[in-house]
Amino acid sequence: MRAILQTCGGLSAALCVVIAGCAGPLDQLDAEVDRLIERRQAAALDSSGQLTIDAGRPAEFADQASGDINEPRPGTSSPGIDELPARTNPDFEVDLTDTSDTSSIENRGEPIELDLTSLLAYAIEHAPEYRSEKESLFLTTLSLIVERHLWGPRFFSTITGSVSGTPEGGDFDQVAEIVGDLRATQRLPYGGDVSIGAVVDYTRLLQQNVQTLGGLTDEDDFASASVTGSFNLPFLRGAGVVAREDLIQSERNLIYEVREFERFRREFFVDLADDYFDLIVAQQQIVNRQQQVDSLERLRSRFVALAEAGREPFFEAERAESNVLSARADLIAARDSYAASLDSLKLRIGMPTDQPLEIKPVDIAVPVPMLESDIATQAGLSYRLDLQTQRDRVDDAVRGVRVAKNGLLPGLDAFGDIRLPVAGDAFDDGVELDVGEGSYEAGLRFDAPLDRKIEWTQYRRALIDLERTRRSTTVFEDRVTLEVRNSIRQIERAQIDLALQDRNVEINERRLISVRLRERTLGPRDVIEAQEDLVDAQDARDSAARDLRLSVLNFLLDTGQMRVAGNGAWLPPAELVPLDIDAMDPVDPPVEEALGG
Repeated sequence: MRAILQTCGGLSAALCVVIAGCAGPLDQLDAEVDRLIERRQAAALDSSGQLTIDAGRPAEFADQASGDINEPRPGTSSPGIDELPARTNPDFEVDLTDTSDTSSIENRGEPIELDLTSLLAYAIEHAPEYRSEKESLFLTTLSLIVERHLWGPRFFSTITGSVSGTPEGGDFDQVAEIVGDLRATQRLPYGGDVSIGAVVDYTRLLQQNVQTLGGLTDEDDFASASVTGSFNLPFLRGAGVVAREDLIQSERNLIYEVREFERFRREFFVDLADDYFDLIVAQQQIVNRQQQVDSLERLRSRFVALAEAGREPFFEAERAESNVLSARADLIAARDSYAASLDSLKLRIGMPTDQPLEIKPVDIAVPVPMLESDIATQAGLSYRLDLQTQRDRVDDAVRGVRVAKNGLLPGLDAFGDIRLPVAGDAFDDGVELDVGEGSYEAGLRFDAPLDRKIEWTQYRRALIDLERTRRSTTVFEDRVTLEVRNSIRQIERAQIDLALQDRNVEINERRLISVRLRERTLGPRDVIEAQEDLVDAQDARDSAARDLRLSVLNFLLDTGQMRVAGNGAWLPPAELVPLDIDAMDPVDPPVEEALGG
């Protein structure tokens, strides 16, 4: 009985240790994920790419649902046409003189002002797309943790209780049995595994202690506990580095995911910058159209007064009125388009659509790089993270061929088992193994390669996969070269277009001044056309400036030279000197050539 109490006490202490060690298992797991990601980022990226993924960590599970999750037939809300809330507005009226913003829907709360920097910071914290990419990195890290755990020492403890009965001559004998099994296993680095364990039969242990206390012994009784050990060691198939293929691939997959996430961050910055610049251009277009409406209204008032005085025909005044209405329609359309773009941006950055948002325009100096094709192409082929991953996948495919080739070998494994019982009185004086009563088994197992149809098929698939991966890598390199060359052409074209549109705005400004000076003799049509041409030229110039900024950012992205800080701020290359786009030399040789001299 004392032995039973000692054993139970030991199990209770071990159970307490296990429970204490399991306190906060998710927190421990998250900390391990953070450490792994930090190390892989340090190995794969420069210091500018370092960041934590705390915001991407999944929240604790809350067992809450919108309905009965076990209901096999969830309800559907689809009322009949007589119950729909849409109804006719009997007081529909439109004030044609109202030029207020009709695109806004009533919102709640104070508006949030965001410039490009704060917009990126908000998106990093709330954007669903960004959080999904963080979670992908998190999940890949969890897969590596699982694979590493499989290659570490693993402990198992099983307690089995059973009742059995055997009918004998009309009687029915019943036996209750409780057996505990504690095992530890370890994979070997070049194939195979070893394990060691202990088995305790608590029923037989109790029986032995009762017999001992009663002075009864049974020499033929089996031992109540034993220690076992076994090993399996391959020499051909499954032996060598191929045994760690899953672990190696998991380690490499985490590096790939770190690169992919960093590539996504850089693309995400450029995409949000694109949206921001589009909104700034749209704001300026609204301003231009409001100025056009104000100018046309003044012109209409003037011609109405002249027509009433008999100095101009009335159709000129009506023509001026028609142009005012058209300009108001353009203004309303511009505001509606801006509001729709703003709602789309809210959706992308994870902001509630009913939250008022104001985009704050800021002057962003985007440096224009030297357009050296050879250097830029070499940078893209060397620094592009996605291309580096594609090249590494060729090595994965080569390794896959070696693993498949190893599967064609015959199987030759060494194995062994040993069982040592514990002496009957061991619990009084400590653990004592009865070597004389132990047993062992050892041998070699040979698996002749008689049926290798599946393995040859896998080997052929691996060879095809290697060829496809190499071909895809070559195409990828050519595509990177093409993207770099296209980005250079886009910058050159954007520079020329901006210079052209600057010249066009100057011409139309002088033309509008000249037309207004001769307004009485020319009539409203010439003034209106000059005003419209100036607005179009201003819109084109703003779009050209936007295109030049984005073409530079895309050039850095395509050449692998885009860098984004952990808070989303853009980090331009150290040798990239900011240039003032508005002060660009209009007589640059390619620009001057495009202008015709």
